[in-house]
Amino acid sequence: MIFFVVLTYLRPIEEVNQHLDTHKAWLAANLKQGRVIFAGPLAAGGGGLVLAACADEEELHAMMAQDCFVTHAVASYQAYGCAPALAAAGLPPHWAPQAKFVG
Repeated sequence: MIFFVVLTYLRPIEEVNQHLDTHKAWLAANLKQGRVIFAGPLAAGGGGLVLAACADEEELHAMMAQDCFVTHAVASYQAYGCAPALAAAGLPPHWAPQAKFVG
């Protein structure tokens, strides 16, 4: 399942930035494990977006519980799950196993 995870900063950006290196290391580890597809700050500011591939919500919440932004309460998150029905031909099939690949 694919999850769109919206992080919302709860603390001033100076406090958030104190945890940024550790947050980036957490992202990098999850990218290497194939659980994070991409991540980045929101263009409007105030938070970030993570696109994650997890088996289910339990796995996603366990992954997010390891993020220093969450453990240090500088950000909260809201996750939206989706089982893709259609996917671009270039997307790795293991991220959308039930999808029809187009293109």
